[in-house]
Amino acid sequence: MKRSKLDVLRGRWNARKLARVAERCGDRVVVEAGMAMSMRPGAKLRLGEDVYLFPRVGLHLIDEKAVLEIGDRTYLNRRTEIVARDEVVVGADCAISWDVVITDSDEHWQDGVPMIQPVHIGDHVWIGARAVVLKGVTIGDGAIVAAGAVVVDDVPPRALAAGVPARVVREEVEWA
Repeated sequence: MKRSKLDVLRGRWNARKLARVAERCGDRVVVEAGMAMSMRPGAKLRLGEDVYLFPRVGLHLIDEKAVLEIGDRTYLNRRTEIVARDEVVVGADCAISWDVVITDSDEHWQDGVPMIQPVHIGDHVWIGARAVVLKGVTIGDGAIVAAGAVVVDDVPPRALAAGVPARVVREEVEWA
């Protein structure tokens, strides 16, 4: 589908906006039109080289201590939402599909349960459509998260996790 001139201009405006507010913004960051962003003063956004944000991606740094880092050559597809209260780190060369939610918070208090825990996603990770990655999760390098999975526990490197809640269904996987 060909992008209209207005969409191209909106994308350029969004990329400039990100570059102004980001602590680090690599070269060749592409931001499609319709990006939603909320960022508290003091929060830190770090974008690597060649990051691609498809239309209607949402980046929300909702606490002043929040850190959101997206590594080199990573893309976030349509309507993906990342919510950071503490820290969300997405590694390099990651493919994040459409309608994915990544959050480091439950957004509610529960006695004896921490509301906020950092999320770390390694390098070369593929997260399928409509997957949800919840607080406190670490996804290892080269892992794959299947479409529709709800990740509540760590995923080891080069493992395929699927289901609700997500479980490792295969190990030593590779994807191109």
